[in-house]
Amino acid sequence: MNFRTLGIVVVAALVVVAVAAGGLWAFGRISFLDSYGSQYDYSVRVSADEPVSNVTVLVPLPVSDGSSAVGDAVESRDYLLPAGWEYDVAETEYGPMLRLRADEIPADPTYYRAVVENDRLVRWEPIPASEYSRNDSDTLRVEHDAIDLSADVRVNQSIDTLAPEGTEPLFEPRENARLVPCDWPSEGDDARCYDYESMLFVQYDGPATTNVSVSVELRGANSWWVGGWNYNEYVDHVAAYDLPADRQGWVAADGELRTGVGNYPRNPPQ
Repeated sequence: MNFRTLGIVVVAALVVVAVAAGGLWAFGRISFLDSYGSQYDYSVRVSADEPVSNVTVLVPLPVSDGSSAVGDAVESRDYLLPAGWEYDVAETEYGPMLRLRADEIPADPTYYRAVVENDRLVRWEPIPASEYSRNDSDTLRVEHDAIDLSADVRVNQSIDTLAPEGTEPLFEPRENARLVPCDWPSEGDDARCYDYESMLFVQYDGPATTNVSVSVELRGANSWWVGGWNYNEYVDHVAAYDLPADRQGWVAADGELRTGVGNYPRNPPQ
């Protein structure tokens, strides 16, 4: 093979490689754009180490520009909640908060039977305990040793998870925020962690030896598929653990904000 022929072969091979690489890039970009999604996830948990009654708890909602889109969209599996448990959004001196009320915690288990229409589960119907069978997958037992509520809100624009302050919903109040070292798994070039002070409200009737724990968390995340699931997120968390019975009303809570967690692609959708 002479040098001229060899040169043609090399050029042709480079063209094939370039076309293949361009095709792979285009395919990856299409997969990236088609799978890209952004969502806020909000969750609350209230638990007690002894039975308590007449429970009222107020926890922060994520707020942006004085309002809470998450608060407007809070949803729970309320058809699986015991009678006497309810929640709503309340305006307080610290801004909008989620108010949870329960006749008692722990409450007795509740029982349900699946209602299926056109081969699709449409709801769980309450049944007496006597009709529940652990061997029947169409019946369900739900424990109520804690109040658990959650909500998710999808948005059609990318969430700023690197610097959410001032642009994304965060918990209020937040006082004395300070930058602190990140613990695993938040370590990384983009990760930043902050501690701050917040407030929540707890009131109940119960033994003087009772301890109550309250936690609320918001995750704002972008995710996409390119050779596997990828994501980036910020996490805002407020909690007060093992509050003794003599600490009721408005109580101080510990806040933590983690930003820049995950990986960051070039040119994400806006």
